[in-house]
Amino acid sequence: MKAIYEDLLPLDRPFYEIHEDSYDPLKCIESFWDNYPLVTIREYLYALDLKCKTLGEATESKLEAVQQTLFLVDILRALMAYFLVHCRHLDTTQLKLSTLDLNMEEIRLTKKINDFFQSINQPKL
Repeated sequence: MKAIYEDLLPLDRPFYEIHEDSYDPLKCIESFWDNYPLVTIREYLYALDLKCKTLGEATESKLEAVQQTLFLVDILRALMAYFLVHCRHLDTTQLKLSTLDLNMEEIRLTKKINDFFQSINQPKL
């Protein structure tokens, strides 16, 4: 990262990085999915939700707070990359997602669970 960005707040940096000549939203998307399978994303979101519910209580370590901030920055980068891919009509067929199989397995599992609950929740005729 360029030195001029060092003093920016972590959540501001992604807004400036997109203007660099070397910025590639497709690589940003690949990087996000390489680091965060769906299960990990869910765990981070649960932790953030718990943090919001327990504001004022000392429930996390400094390391956990840093990890959550890094996750928020990464998810912001990914959202911005998806937005730019959409606006620029970039071809996403060449994306290589290392966690694709793991994520697809998670989606299949949640579909099975959803189908089960749908089947027991059918209105009785």
